[in-house]
Amino acid sequence: MKFIQKIQILTFILFPGLVSCDKQTHEFTDSPIVEAYLTAGDHPKVTITRQIPFIEDADRSADNIDSLNVVLISDQETFTLKPLGNGVYMDSNVIVRDSGTYSIQFSFNQKSVSATTTIPVKPLHFKQSAVKMNIVRMDSTSGPPSTMSDPITLSWTNSDESTYLIVIENLEDVLDPIRYFSDEDSIPTNFFRQQPTNTSEAEIRPMDFQYFGTHRIILYHVLSDYANLYNQSTSSSQNLTNPSTTITNGFGIFTGLSADTLYVRVIEID
Repeated sequence: MKFIQKIQILTFILFPGLVSCDKQTHEFTDSPIVEAYLTAGDHPKVTITRQIPFIEDADRSADNIDSLNVVLISDQETFTLKPLGNGVYMDSNVIVRDSGTYSIQFSFNQKSVSATTTIPVKPLHFKQSAVKMNIVRMDSTSGPPSTMSDPITLSWTNSDESTYLIVIENLEDVLDPIRYFSDEDSIPTNFFRQQPTNTSEAEIRPMDFQYFGTHRIILYHVLSDYANLYNQSTSSSQNLTNPSTTITNGFGIFTGLSADTLYVRVIEID
């Protein structure tokens, strides 16, 4: 199964226009920002962007972000990723392997930028307690519904207490809202996610859903670096000036993950 589109919902803004400057010393080092989520069963994709300097007269490297020589190394094999524009590099002839180890290397600002990750195993025994959920449509005059479906329990094997992330995505071409949204409301996206967890069970409640229709439930097996960066980005603004990173001579994240998928239908009832 291909996760190239599904992975986009994991790339929440970890480095929102990363400002890299020590405000006390006004020093700036032009280091790249790397963002890569290598997913088992998919093609390797790496996005490289520049920082936004805090000072106007910062020294910038002459490197073209779209013409870097980005090399991916797996075991004894070496692949040169193809630039696709906007800092995106990919190789459609390579498939990321479960449990494989991958490294990236390229030169930027006369320094060698590198990172290494391992792809975690696919989630095991991913199950759900129900395949549908009945929900009453609510308009601007509706009160809380008198009846609700029970939460859906999700379970999987996690004997080593590693980290998992659940993402639920609506698959309908035309979104059908459960609740009335006024012009002043911010319209919800077609997906939502839960906090990373080290457990082997989670619940999806009726009130978690915003739209009727078929939803994809994706269970990602992630590494600790992703979980740490997720927690940092959602709990603190410190990542703007002092981000956690797994990149040598750069910022960002180069991590591996794997996934399994289930489906649930959200159905309107009277």
